[in-house]
Amino acid sequence: MEGKDHIDLDGVRYEWLGHSTVRITAADGFTVYTDPVMLDEDPPRADLILITHHHVEHCLPEYVAAVRDEKTRLCAYRPSYVKYCAQDIKGVRTVAAGETVEVAGVKVTGVEAYTGRGFHVKGEGCGFLVELSGQRIYVSGDTARTREMDELTDIDVAIVSIADNIHAIDTGEMVEAVKAIRPRLFIPVHFTPPDAPDPVIEDGVFATKDPRFFTRKEDPGRLPPLFKGTGIEVAVLRMLGSYAEG
Repeated sequence: MEGKDHIDLDGVRYEWLGHSTVRITAADGFTVYTDPVMLDEDPPRADLILITHHHVEHCLPEYVAAVRDEKTRLCAYRPSYVKYCAQDIKGVRTVAAGETVEVAGVKVTGVEAYTGRGFHVKGEGCGFLVELSGQRIYVSGDTARTREMDELTDIDVAIVSIADNIHAIDTGEMVEAVKAIRPRLFIPVHFTPPDAPDPVIEDGVFATKDPRFFTRKEDPGRLPPLFKGTGIEVAVLRMLGSYAEG
């Protein structure tokens, strides 16, 4: 898939590693990972890891461990999710929807995330509003358009899921949601690139960790024209990570 390797906004760099994994790097080197389940080669250590929910394509302990050290802090919706994802809960903070906590010097607010049908029930996961380097960054998690999302204000960057495998997360609906939020920058995530090879079932579909089974193919290149005249920049980013083999 054609796209930029990264996009910078006022000194903060955003990179899409795949699925819902985004690496956010401030000018001082402070590094945040969202839902790390895909990584590039030799990824830098995380200062903060955000885990929106417990589904296998958002929460894998081996990927958390790959970017975590004793100084890394984690923020997740529930303690049980962190125990599953990270196993060692040292340096972990949980956040409820509507609650604001400070983790590693960063303010993080939980935002409701849910769909009207399917696998994302209200109360089982969240999105995050992150205040970093003077920017308000919205990480949607897996969600359809919600009232809570529409109430967000002064958003600089919206990192928003645009697809799933049962159309509970509808791309057109999420486009309208982003227009309502009116961020300066929109980064679409949680989709399979159109040129990605199809996944292969080896251990049975219920045992798979391959993110391609949980989304559908979507071309983010078709999104920028839909935002013409809105003042919202759409970042079509190239996937820097790779799908695990086997």
